Amino acid sequence: MNTLATLPVKRSFPKVKGNPVLGSMLAFRKSPIDFLESAWKAHGDAFIASLGPRKLVVVSHPKLASEVLIERKHTFKRSNIFEGGTPLTYVLGLSLITTDGESWLAKRRLMQPIFHRQRIAGMGDTMVAAGQLMLANWEKHSTNPAALNFSEEMKTVTLDIINRTMFSTNVLPEIDKIGQTIDNSLTWISGRITNPIQLPARWPTPANRRFWGNRALMDAYLYKIIRDRRAEVDAGRRTQETSDLLDMLLAARDEDTGAGMNDEQVRNEVAGIYGAGHETTAIALTWTWHMLNQHPEALAKLQAEVDRVLESGRAPTMADLPNLPYTLACIEETMRLYPPVPLTVRVAYEDTQLDGIDVPKYTASLIAIRNIHRHPDFWPDADTFKPERFLPENKSKLNRNAYMPFLTGPHMCIGNHFALMEGQLLLAMIARHYVVRETPNQTVTPQVAVTMRPKGGLWVTLEKR
Repeated sequence: MNTLATLPVKRSFPKVKGNPVLGSMLAFRKSPIDFLESAWKAHGDAFIASLGPRKLVVVSHPKLASEVLIERKHTFKRSNIFEGGTPLTYVLGLSLITTDGESWLAKRRLMQPIFHRQRIAGMGDTMVAAGQLMLANWEKHSTNPAALNFSEEMKTVTLDIINRTMFSTNVLPEIDKIGQTIDNSLTWISGRITNPIQLPARWPTPANRRFWGNRALMDAYLYKIIRDRRAEVDAGRRTQETSDLLDMLLAARDEDTGAGMNDEQVRNEVAGIYGAGHETTAIALTWTWHMLNQHPEALAKLQAEVDRVLESGRAPTMADLPNLPYTLACIEETMRLYPPVPLTVRVAYEDTQLDGIDVPKYTASLIAIRNIHRHPDFWPDADTFKPERFLPENKSKLNRNAYMPFLTGPHMCIGNHFALMEGQLLLAMIARHYVVRETPNQTVTPQVAVTMRPKGGLWVTLEKR
């Protein structure tokens, strides 16, 4: 019989001390990345942090991330601990990116064939064409000392690729404005998440009015495109040769019911492809060039590879990608150090456990992806840029849950192959033709607005090789 002295002590997560009312909200709001890293180093791989009245279990270990995202996927689900629906729902509606459970599964079944490797491979020439247009536009800058915002240049080319693959070229020139509306919307969402005073989203504050104006503008563009395309399909004016991602969305059918998507569902998925499809790849390429500027030996290896494979400066093809492993490794190592989406949240929908510790129903768990990517138990010299980690002969040695720039488990990003192929082609083209130099006296710091981008962009000058 146990006495009081011999009863086992119930384990609990360490807690971050903070303000009695706001908790750690002000530190989190100032810099989520700095707060999560410092708290991790002080309290370990799992701890509790309070953001105002909300308590989060923050995890920074691949085993714990696997428990949340894979082993207990039916318990820990997407939600918004702040307002009763994922924040991105305001922008993307109920889409593949914002739903969970049966609703998510039905959308995933509809979308999966669209992003099959073989279909994505057929888009390589389109990606290269957009890259060549970018290089042609850069010609005037190669002898001009004026600096360019490389972040914006990458957003322009990746948005062009989405336009070409989603809607075909020049279907609606004004669609370029969608990139800015999504960017503004992500900033608005980030502000709401980190604001301890939560006013209803429909209250007519200046920020809310700007957001809903952006949302209305985006909806007007997207619904017009969808209506016009349905009319083209009904009139028999779309063929296999003209088929793009929008055609595939309209033609998608649920395997079990045979049902397709209505206009609102198509609008939500298109918005999701825009949001995830251009922003994250642009950010990854921007951070990659920042890393290459900090590590000239890696840049020299990259240039040697692209010079050898793309002799005479020719454009890359899909057949070249296996011969450009270091190019891909540079992007993958950059996404380890600077994951485009540095954190994700899940909510326990029933009483459960995490690492053997009780987690009550409705407790939120924040997966600190950036911390996991720099965990010293899984990454020797964790803060050092070493693309060699991701060369083919070394990839098999990596812990698959210690690297999740596209998440892990069933919610792994459906467009991961699209993004990596796009990034590898664009990086090879840029490195073959230009030296991208950062302007001096520039402080490059991460800023989180759902995605993690360089604050103020990355300013560079271009030098023709």
